[in-house]
Amino acid sequence: MNSVKKLTILVVDDDPKVRELIQNYFTMRGEDINCVMAADTQQAVMKLSNQEFDLVLIDNVMPGKLGIDFAVTLKRSIKYGKLPIVLMSGALQQDDVLKAIDAGIRDILVKPFSLKQLNEKIQRVMKKFS
Repeated sequence: MNSVKKLTILVVDDDPKVRELIQNYFTMRGEDINCVMAADTQQAVMKLSNQEFDLVLIDNVMPGKLGIDFAVTLKRSIKYGKLPIVLMSGALQQDDVLKAIDAGIRDILVKPFSLKQLNEKIQRVMKKFS
């Protein structure tokens, strides 16, 4: 029997509507994707310490720590350095893009994005890291 590993994605976004949209999209599609939600970087740290993830989607503009800063921290850590990260933002400055590239984050999803764009980005990122 060929069993396919279920993909586990951590979605870090302070907007509950975005989190709900992403969760509902993968639930409706019946994908082998488990979405875990975090409303901010503090929640994300707790979730990361309790569970393994295949991919992290991080919104850039959130209260507290910016998503780009959190993503860079993850990329520079020994434990999470190889974890695929997609940065989501509707307001990235050139400095943010350069910071992301310097940290090895090449995947950015520009808000507002369509569900098709979300799915294509996830598929492309996971293909790179598989």
